[in-house]
Amino acid sequence: MMRTEAEITPEVLAWARVSLGLKQEDAAKRLKVSKERLAEWETGAVRPSIPQAERLAGLYKRPLAVFYMAAPPVEPALPSDYRTLPGHHDGTLSPASRLAIRKAQRLQRIAGELASDLGTKRTIRLPHIDPSRDPEAEASRIRGELGVSIETQMGWLSTGNALSQWRKTLEKMGALVFQLDFPVEEMRGFSLPSSTTPAVVLSVHDYPGPRTFSMFHEFAHLATKAGVLCDMGWKYQAPAPVIQTEKFCNHFSGAFLVPQDALLAQLTGDDAATAGDLDWSDDRLRELARPFKVSREVILRRLLILGLTTQTYYERKRREWAKEKRDEPRKKGFRVNPARISLTERGAPLVSMLVDSYSQGNMTFADLTDYLGVRGKQVEKVVELAAGIA
Repeated sequence: MMRTEAEITPEVLAWARVSLGLKQEDAAKRLKVSKERLAEWETGAVRPSIPQAERLAGLYKRPLAVFYMAAPPVEPALPSDYRTLPGHHDGTLSPASRLAIRKAQRLQRIAGELASDLGTKRTIRLPHIDPSRDPEAEASRIRGELGVSIETQMGWLSTGNALSQWRKTLEKMGALVFQLDFPVEEMRGFSLPSSTTPAVVLSVHDYPGPRTFSMFHEFAHLATKAGVLCDMGWKYQAPAPVIQTEKFCNHFSGAFLVPQDALLAQLTGDDAATAGDLDWSDDRLRELARPFKVSREVILRRLLILGLTTQTYYERKRREWAKEKRDEPRKKGFRVNPARISLTERGAPLVSMLVDSYSQGNMTFADLTDYLGVRGKQVEKVVELAAGIA
């Protein structure tokens, strides 16, 4: 049988691998070819067959047609503002994280196109946050503008419920909040600035409490219009303005979720003795975190800012908790709900825009299922779930 070569562009083939963060040897291993053969394909010395090109497209998560372009397409740059667990950040991202970024950018682009197609102007009411001001004062001001009282927050049933309520609060202001599948060890969250579709992106593998903190940390980046690498434990020498902005966003998020007066009101006489030692037990930190629906780390960071613990103790506990998270086994054996995953990833505003566009005849049913990431029979379930939280 005659072998049919794929007349693809070698430069584009190499770009597809590099953009996914794959080394040549790793890609070759997955393709079950030698590294030398892959190198020949990428230089044009040898062309792959059409079935081999299809396997390449599947591995790199690209349409086969992309390989036939004359040059690599221009794509949005990777975001420069993402939070990580302490102890991780050497500037590299795995293919899983890169695919999540690509997916988030695609969802944001779809939302922008839908708003244009529907002929509606999205109302963006994101407040401006001044990073030159006191983050405690800015957090208090923004909290007042959002109209969520501390009593309302403490009345929410769980950290998961609080995450959902805070997400709805940001979405009502016009922000998109995506929750995607990427390793929390590499990224806890990042933001995608836009004048019409500003987006916050969170990892579904993070606990609800830390996820809420990441959401308002990234919200602060959008509201200050400052995009930088977000990591509470810097592993490299960053420019001073970058570090200053990062500190501001961390401080703002903690002050927003745990106002100083509300936290001090929770402290008892026994806590005064603990504060004298500057060491807080995990059990007491959990007790303090529970009414605010946040993590132990957020509470300990607030205590640090109030001078009730030390930087050394805070950093030690952060490393302990990060190790707990890294060592935690992945959950298995639960039933996947495609409709709920679709809504969790995209959020009710984007789902609503997709359904409206389909209802107005702007897209086919096949397009709708593709954008929702579900099969046809699941579409109605996604819509019902979205209506239930709207």
